[in-house]
Amino acid sequence: MLNSDPAPHPYHQGEPHQQGGHEPVQVHNPSLSPSPVTPPRTRKHIWFGLGGIAIGFLPGVGLVGGILGINSLAADNVHAAKAGLIADAYEACTLDSVDGATLSADKMSIDFSGAGKYFGPDITDVHCLGEALGMPDSVSSRMGQTRALDGTQTADWDSFTVSWNYHPDDGLGAIFEYVPEP
Repeated sequence: MLNSDPAPHPYHQGEPHQQGGHEPVQVHNPSLSPSPVTPPRTRKHIWFGLGGIAIGFLPGVGLVGGILGINSLAADNVHAAKAGLIADAYEACTLDSVDGATLSADKMSIDFSGAGKYFGPDITDVHCLGEALGMPDSVSSRMGQTRALDGTQTADWDSFTVSWNYHPDDGLGAIFEYVPEP
């Protein structure tokens, strides 16, 4: 290999030159003195690191979001199915042909008025609806034992609520409702 640097002169080796009164000339030869080599600064490692984090983070977020979305969808399906039970029970008990039994416009509640009196629905209609909605037998018993002095009573089960009252002149009044869980 050819060296482009001129060969050092013997007088230029760092020894003082006594003749002529001249100061010695110092020649710097890079091949003779080591100098530290620093690589050029680059930020590629930062970008690769951030890219790796993003690649790991995005699937994690997608997985969690997917699970939450599926759970929300399942909860919405359960909500819709339970809300549909009110309308289904109204139809199954043929309450559409009974005076005094009214399905609400949003199909989330059924109102009985005058049950057990000659002008209202029969008590068996109230029991039919209760059974169709899975109402506990204890609630049916409480409804049958309610007096005018007891005021309005309520009971909750599953996602349903019933409120009822009784008056000897007006009969049993009850409202069955679907109440979505928060």
